[in-house]
Amino acid sequence: MTERPRLALVGCGRQMSQNLLPFLQRVRGHQIVACVDPDLSLAKGLQEEAGAAVCADSIEALDLDTVDAAVIAVPPEPSYRLTRQLVEGGVDCFVEKPAGPSTPALQDLHHVVDRSGRHVQVGFNFRYAETLRRLHELSDGARATSCSVTIDFYSRHPSAPQWGVDTTLEAWIRHNGVHALDLARWFTPSPVVQVDAHVIPGEDDRFQVNVFLRHRDGSLSTLRMGNHVKRFLVGVMVQGMDGSRYSAPSLERVTLDLADGLPLGQELYSTKNLDHGWGRSGFGPELEAFVASCRDGASRPGDTPSVADALAASVLADQVMEELDRAGKNGLGYLTDAVHASA
Repeated sequence: MTERPRLALVGCGRQMSQNLLPFLQRVRGHQIVACVDPDLSLAKGLQEEAGAAVCADSIEALDLDTVDAAVIAVPPEPSYRLTRQLVEGGVDCFVEKPAGPSTPALQDLHHVVDRSGRHVQVGFNFRYAETLRRLHELSDGARATSCSVTIDFYSRHPSAPQWGVDTTLEAWIRHNGVHALDLARWFTPSPVVQVDAHVIPGEDDRFQVNVFLRHRDGSLSTLRMGNHVKRFLVGVMVQGMDGSRYSAPSLERVTLDLADGLPLGQELYSTKNLDHGWGRSGFGPELEAFVASCRDGASRPGDTPSVADALAASVLADQVMEELDRAGKNGLGYLTDAVHASA
């Protein structure tokens, strides 16, 4: 138990400077002691903003006895390597998704974390978004038995291959659409027993993907996602066998559309999002939960996204890509050459 955890910021690029540090600075009860990046100019720039005492170009340059925890925001391959190294050095870690470049890498990381006993949280920030958490709570009764969950997840980026992945489609699914796969597991935790996936290609490497998941308890999850849009959007709908339907069409409100199978249209929650994204995006609450866990073990088992969750989402991403490839090989005609190239 550490009264005031000493944090190292690892990876000082845009994600850290724009989406993590601003919220981390609003969290109480910790001290930022180091900024680490191979590009020392980025590390020094963040060091000035964060007030850290140490600036380094590598983990090896740090004295890990002076660090209790690390916040890591780097591409998947170094993310896996650095998290492994820090955990083995006795450091708790918050690591941005997907936390590793592949399912085998995440399997290895999961074993290392499990043996170490360290706390590692993965940045599936939408689990902490105010609106989705309220929907999760309000629909608890409907989700207690078999139900259907529909998730909309749209983002323009990535719009090109990245981080060692050869196609835009696979890069998007593994590095962004993985959020939707994690949300499907969070809202319907029963194991997935069947995956069906289809893609509609568009111009300029844009696409729409539809994924259908059948769960062991009979529940169904439908994921509608893609990069063929102009604006980012997350929405979730839960329909229960009790005749209820709860909807969060965006990150701003929750409504009870149906009650006992009859139209109702009652607003249950809304937010004006005047908090600069603290609760809307979930970055603030997830970092608050990480600091609390480092300080006093305040996270609740099963509630904090872990490496096990990242691994499970990666397995689903593998299955989605396998289904898309199988459809292409069957000559269904709606896959691009780029999808075939990912096989």
